[in-house]
Amino acid sequence: MKQMALLALTLTAALLGACATTPRHSALLTYQSSPDGAEIFEGDKSLGIVPVTRTYDSDGTSANITTPDVRAVWPSGAQTSFFTVIPVGSDRVATLERPKDAPGLQQDLEHAKKVAIARKQEAERRRQEQQTEINQASARCKQEQAQGTQGLADDCK
Repeated sequence: MKQMALLALTLTAALLGACATTPRHSALLTYQSSPDGAEIFEGDKSLGIVPVTRTYDSDGTSANITTPDVRAVWPSGAQTSFFTVIPVGSDRVATLERPKDAPGLQQDLEHAKKVAIARKQEAERRRQEQQTEINQASARCKQEQAQGTQGLADDCK
């Protein structure tokens, strides 16, 4: 019995050790823009409006990953290109800057304001949705649901 416990402990330690030493073969890079609201492209493919997070895989032979060229395009048409070299296993942020001499800065700044407002509204909507889920999971709401009654507050709907 003692030998069985020792064997189980040894196997568990070996498995945990193997997991801890398994190397990561990718890296994360989050693209942001200044001003906010640029659309990111890899080649002709839109990756979306910033922030955009991409996972880049290693070739398995190098400790670094060279990212593909990406292009940030603002509503005015201003654009910039970017690539970088990141270490395998890293989690980095890259802020792509709008060219200072590109026309249409005011248009891009107004767009950035709209993006910020939309994000704030979305965050509030998610917060309210989470609060509703918490309320509905409360003991009082569950009791009301079981009894088929509705409380004074509408937070159980």
